[in-house]
Amino acid sequence: MTDRGERRFHQLVMAGGFGLTLMMAWIEAAPWLITLVVLVLAAGSISPGGSLTRRFHRYFVAPLQAEGPAEDPTSFLRADALLSVIAFAGAVFVVAGVPPLGWALVGLATLNLLMDGLADAAPLRRLLDRTSQRSESRE
Repeated sequence: MTDRGERRFHQLVMAGGFGLTLMMAWIEAAPWLITLVVLVLAAGSISPGGSLTRRFHRYFVAPLQAEGPAEDPTSFLRADALLSVIAFAGAVFVVAGVPPLGWALVGLATLNLLMDGLADAAPLRRLLDRTSQRSESRE
């Protein structure tokens, strides 16, 4: 179980990182910046303790706030893993010479992280939850 505030902080910082790279799309280093943000997002999806943003929240932000409600991080970690793959694919498309598709994929990941961090309403996470519930009910 993890703190909801920690998860939201992580998602909003990641969305901010993707948003900054989207605003700097004209810079040649932008796809590499996306890759750096993807690495942080992927590390956090493998293990919540491996995420730089979650550690920052635990050591610097959490002591200043009251502890929020706990939640099961499994569905959020799955969604973060898939979003990191989508954003990395976007970076690959930008480097490969198909910038509109690449930036659209990065924008999709950004929008999904923002929706989940601000309103707990990410369509991708909800879709992953439904498919995992269906596969569990079949077993």
